[in-house]
Amino acid sequence: MTDTHYAEEQANEIEILQSIYPTEFEELSADPHQFSITVPVEEDDVRSCTLCLTVTYTATYPDELPEFTISVLDEDDDAPPLSDTDATLDTKDIDDLTDQTRTIGEECLGMAMVFSMASNLREIAALRLVAKTIHLKQLREQRIQKEVEAEQAKFIGTPVTRENFLEWKAHFNCETSAIESDALVGDDKASRRVAKPDDRLTGRQLFEQNKDLAKSDSKYINEGDISVDSKLFDREQDLSDNE
Repeated sequence: MTDTHYAEEQANEIEILQSIYPTEFEELSADPHQFSITVPVEEDDVRSCTLCLTVTYTATYPDELPEFTISVLDEDDDAPPLSDTDATLDTKDIDDLTDQTRTIGEECLGMAMVFSMASNLREIAALRLVAKTIHLKQLREQRIQKEVEAEQAKFIGTPVTRENFLEWKAHFNCETSAIESDALVGDDKASRRVAKPDDRLTGRQLFEQNKDLAKSDSKYINEGDISVDSKLFDREQDLSDNE
Protein backbone atom coordinates (compact mmCIF):
# COMPACT_ATOMS: atom_id res chain seq x y z
CA MET A 1 0.00 0.00 0.00
CA THR A 2 1.39 3.41 -0.99
CA ASP A 3 1.56 6.44 1.24
CA THR A 4 -1.44 7.84 -0.65
CA HIS A 5 -3.46 4.78 0.15
CA TYR A 6 -2.53 5.00 3.85
CA ALA A 7 -3.55 8.65 3.92
CA GLU A 8 -6.90 7.87 2.27
CA GLU A 9 -7.57 5.01 4.70
CA GLN A 10 -6.84 7.24 7.62
CA ALA A 11 -8.96 10.13 6.34
CA ASN A 12 -11.90 7.81 5.69
CA GLU A 13 -11.73 6.35 9.21
CA ILE A 14 -11.58 9.78 10.78
CA GLU A 15 -14.69 10.82 8.86
CA ILE A 16 -16.54 7.71 10.05
CA LEU A 17 -15.44 8.23 13.64
CA GLN A 18 -16.64 11.83 13.60
CA SER A 19 -20.08 10.63 12.49
CA ILE A 20 -20.21 7.89 15.15
CA TYR A 21 -18.88 10.14 17.94
CA PRO A 22 -20.17 13.62 17.07
CA THR A 23 -19.56 15.01 20.58
CA GLU A 24 -16.99 12.54 21.84
CA PHE A 25 -14.50 12.98 18.96
CA GLU A 26 -11.93 15.77 19.14
CA GLU A 27 -9.20 16.32 16.52
CA LEU A 28 -5.91 17.28 18.08
CA SER A 29 -3.58 17.30 15.04
CA ALA A 30 -3.87 16.88 11.24
CA ASP A 31 -0.28 15.84 10.50
CA PRO A 32 0.16 13.34 11.82
CA HIS A 33 -3.46 12.58 12.51
CA GLN A 34 -4.08 12.71 16.24
CA PHE A 35 -7.47 12.77 17.96
CA SER A 36 -9.20 11.72 21.17
CA ILE A 37 -12.48 9.95 21.84
CA THR A 38 -14.22 10.15 25.19
CA VAL A 39 -15.62 6.81 26.24
CA PRO A 40 -18.34 6.99 28.92
CA VAL A 41 -18.56 3.82 31.03
CA GLU A 42 -22.00 3.29 32.50
CA GLU A 43 -23.53 0.18 34.05
CA ASP A 44 -26.34 -0.58 36.49
CA ASP A 45 -25.31 -0.44 40.17
CA VAL A 46 -21.87 0.86 39.19
CA ARG A 47 -20.40 4.31 39.63
CA SER A 48 -19.98 5.69 36.12
CA CYS A 49 -16.77 7.15 34.81
CA THR A 50 -15.39 8.54 31.56
CA LEU A 51 -12.27 7.36 29.79
CA CYS A 52 -10.30 9.17 27.13
CA LEU A 53 -8.77 7.20 24.25
CA THR A 54 -6.11 9.28 22.53
CA VAL A 55 -4.93 7.93 19.13
CA THR A 56 -2.05 8.93 16.87
CA TYR A 57 -1.79 7.35 13.45
CA THR A 58 1.56 6.04 12.30
CA ALA A 59 2.67 6.40 8.65
CA THR A 60 1.65 2.87 7.74
CA TYR A 61 -1.57 2.62 9.80
CA PRO A 62 -3.67 0.42 9.56
CA ASP A 63 -0.98 -2.10 8.72
CA GLU A 64 0.51 -1.41 12.12
CA LEU A 65 -0.99 -0.41 15.47
CA PRO A 66 -1.57 3.29 16.11
CA GLU A 67 0.02 4.89 19.15
CA PHE A 68 -2.63 5.31 21.84
CA THR A 69 -3.11 6.09 25.51
CA ILE A 70 -6.01 5.60 27.91
CA SER A 71 -6.76 7.91 30.82
CA VAL A 72 -9.57 8.54 33.29
CA LEU A 73 -11.20 11.96 33.09
CA ASP A 74 -11.91 13.84 36.28
CA GLU A 75 -15.47 13.79 37.56
CA ASP A 76 -17.65 16.88 37.58
CA ASP A 77 -17.60 19.03 40.69
CA ASP A 78 -21.24 18.17 41.43
CA ALA A 79 -20.59 14.43 41.43
CA PRO A 80 -21.68 12.69 44.65
CA PRO A 81 -18.94 11.62 47.06
CA LEU A 82 -17.60 8.11 46.86
CA SER A 83 -19.25 5.48 49.04
CA ASP A 84 -17.58 2.36 50.42
CA THR A 85 -18.99 0.34 47.49
CA ASP A 86 -18.13 2.76 44.67
CA ALA A 87 -15.41 1.23 42.52
CA THR A 88 -12.98 3.34 40.55
CA LEU A 89 -10.28 2.55 38.02
CA ASP A 90 -6.75 2.87 39.34
CA THR A 91 -3.37 2.79 37.56
CA LYS A 92 -3.24 -0.99 37.50
CA ASP A 93 -6.70 -1.11 35.93
CA ILE A 94 -5.64 1.33 33.22
CA ASP A 95 -2.56 -0.76 32.46
CA ASP A 96 -4.72 -3.87 32.11
CA LEU A 97 -7.21 -2.04 29.90
CA THR A 98 -4.36 -0.81 27.71
CA ASP A 99 -3.03 -4.32 27.25
CA GLN A 100 -6.45 -5.68 26.35
CA THR A 101 -7.11 -2.81 23.92
CA ARG A 102 -3.78 -3.45 22.25
CA THR A 103 -4.77 -7.08 21.79
CA ILE A 104 -8.01 -5.98 20.08
CA GLY A 105 -6.00 -3.76 17.74
CA GLU A 106 -3.61 -6.56 16.84
CA GLU A 107 -6.57 -8.72 15.84
CA CYS A 108 -7.67 -5.98 13.40
CA LEU A 109 -4.38 -5.23 11.68
CA GLY A 110 -4.81 -4.25 8.02
CA MET A 111 -8.20 -2.60 8.57
CA ALA A 112 -9.65 0.37 10.44
CA MET A 113 -9.51 -0.58 14.09
CA VAL A 114 -10.14 2.50 16.27
CA PHE A 115 -13.87 1.93 16.51
CA SER A 116 -13.30 -1.66 17.67
CA MET A 117 -10.72 -0.45 20.17
CA ALA A 118 -13.06 2.21 21.60
CA SER A 119 -16.07 -0.15 21.72
CA ASN A 120 -14.17 -2.91 23.45
CA LEU A 121 -12.61 -0.43 25.84
CA ARG A 122 -16.08 0.58 26.99
CA GLU A 123 -17.08 -3.06 27.57
CA ILE A 124 -13.98 -4.27 29.39
CA ALA A 125 -13.91 -1.14 31.58
CA ALA A 126 -17.54 -1.75 32.56
CA LEU A 127 -16.77 -5.38 33.41
CA ARG A 128 -13.82 -4.30 35.53
CA LEU A 129 -15.96 -1.81 37.45
CA VAL A 130 -18.72 -4.39 37.98
CA ALA A 131 -16.22 -6.92 39.34
CA LYS A 132 -14.63 -4.37 41.67
CA THR A 133 -18.03 -3.15 42.87
CA ILE A 134 -19.14 -6.69 43.68
CA HIS A 135 -15.92 -7.24 45.61
CA LEU A 136 -16.42 -4.04 47.60
CA LYS A 137 -19.99 -5.03 48.45
CA GLN A 138 -18.78 -8.43 49.62
CA LEU A 139 -16.21 -6.77 51.83
CA ARG A 140 -18.88 -4.53 53.29
CA GLU A 141 -21.17 -7.51 53.98
CA GLN A 142 -18.30 -9.34 55.67
CA ARG A 143 -17.52 -6.29 57.78
CA ILE A 144 -21.16 -5.89 58.79
CA GLN A 145 -21.40 -9.61 59.59
CA LYS A 146 -18.34 -9.41 61.82
CA GLU A 147 -19.78 -6.38 63.62
CA VAL A 148 -23.07 -8.23 64.17
CA GLU A 149 -21.28 -11.33 65.45
CA ALA A 150 -19.14 -9.22 67.78
CA GLU A 151 -22.25 -7.52 69.14
CA GLN A 152 -24.03 -10.84 69.64
CA ALA A 153 -20.98 -12.29 71.36
CA LYS A 154 -21.45 -9.75 74.16
CA PHE A 155 -24.66 -11.54 75.16
CA ILE A 156 -23.47 -15.10 74.65
CA GLY A 157 -20.53 -15.18 77.04
CA THR A 158 -17.53 -17.45 77.09
CA PRO A 159 -18.18 -21.21 76.77
CA VAL A 160 -17.23 -23.06 79.98
CA THR A 161 -14.39 -25.53 79.61
CA ARG A 162 -12.45 -27.47 82.23
CA GLU A 163 -9.45 -25.20 81.82
CA ASN A 164 -11.22 -21.85 82.17
CA PHE A 165 -13.41 -23.21 85.02
CA LEU A 166 -10.35 -24.26 87.04
CA GLU A 167 -8.77 -20.90 86.37
CA TRP A 168 -11.91 -19.10 87.55
CA LYS A 169 -12.19 -21.33 90.65
CA ALA A 170 -8.59 -20.65 91.68
CA HIS A 171 -9.16 -16.91 91.28
CA PHE A 172 -12.42 -17.14 93.21
CA ASN A 173 -10.80 -19.07 96.08
CA CYS A 174 -8.05 -16.48 96.35
CA GLU A 175 -10.57 -13.65 96.59
CA THR A 176 -12.66 -15.56 99.15
CA SER A 177 -9.62 -16.31 101.32
CA ALA A 178 -8.57 -12.67 101.25
CA ILE A 179 -12.05 -11.54 102.32
CA GLU A 180 -12.22 -14.10 105.15
CA SER A 181 -8.74 -13.14 106.35
CA ASP A 182 -9.70 -9.46 106.48
CA ALA A 183 -12.86 -10.37 108.42
CA LEU A 184 -10.90 -12.41 111.00
CA VAL A 185 -8.44 -9.60 111.54
CA GLY A 186 -11.31 -7.19 112.09
CA ASP A 187 -13.02 -9.51 114.60
CA ASP A 188 -9.77 -10.03 116.54
CA LYS A 189 -9.22 -6.31 116.85
CA ALA A 190 -12.78 -5.81 118.05
CA SER A 191 -12.48 -8.60 120.64
CA ARG A 192 -9.27 -7.13 121.98
CA ARG A 193 -10.97 -3.81 122.36
CA VAL A 194 -13.88 -5.37 124.29
CA ALA A 195 -11.77 -7.70 126.45
CA LYS A 196 -9.18 -5.08 127.39
CA PRO A 197 -8.81 -5.06 131.16
CA ASP A 198 -9.55 -1.95 133.18
CA ASP A 199 -6.33 -0.11 133.86
CA ARG A 200 -7.75 1.39 137.11
CA LEU A 201 -6.46 -0.11 140.40
CA THR A 202 -8.73 -1.38 143.14
CA GLY A 203 -8.79 0.26 146.58
CA ARG A 204 -6.81 -2.59 148.10
CA GLN A 205 -4.18 -2.30 145.38
CA LEU A 206 -3.92 1.42 146.01
CA PHE A 207 -3.33 0.85 149.76
CA GLU A 208 -0.83 -1.92 149.10
CA GLN A 209 1.17 0.29 146.75
CA ASN A 210 0.99 3.43 148.97
CA LYS A 211 0.59 2.76 152.73
CA ASP A 212 0.69 6.48 153.47
CA LEU A 213 -2.90 6.61 152.25
CA ALA A 214 -3.94 4.96 155.50
CA LYS A 215 -2.47 7.90 157.42
CA SER A 216 -3.61 10.60 155.10
CA ASP A 217 -6.93 11.17 156.87
CA SER A 218 -5.30 11.74 160.26
CA LYS A 219 -4.42 15.29 159.37
CA TYR A 220 -8.10 16.09 159.18
CA ILE A 221 -8.70 15.17 162.86
CA ASN A 222 -8.76 18.39 164.89
CA GLU A 223 -7.44 18.72 168.38
CA GLY A 224 -10.10 17.82 170.96
CA ASP A 225 -11.96 15.46 168.66
CA ILE A 226 -12.96 12.16 170.26
CA SER A 227 -11.20 9.11 169.06
CA VAL A 228 -13.40 6.11 168.77
CA ASP A 229 -12.08 2.65 169.11
CA SER A 230 -13.82 0.43 166.63
CA LYS A 231 -13.12 -2.61 168.81
CA LEU A 232 -15.73 -1.39 171.26
CA PHE A 233 -18.37 -1.75 168.59
CA ASP A 234 -17.22 -5.24 167.90
CA ARG A 235 -17.56 -6.20 171.60
CA GLU A 236 -20.98 -4.67 171.83
CA GLN A 237 -22.11 -6.59 168.86
CA ASP A 238 -20.87 -9.82 170.42
CA LEU A 239 -22.82 -9.16 173.68
CA SER A 240 -25.96 -8.57 171.75
CA ASP A 241 -25.56 -11.84 169.93
CA ASN A 242 -25.07 -13.75 173.20
CA GLU A 243 -28.26 -12.39 174.66
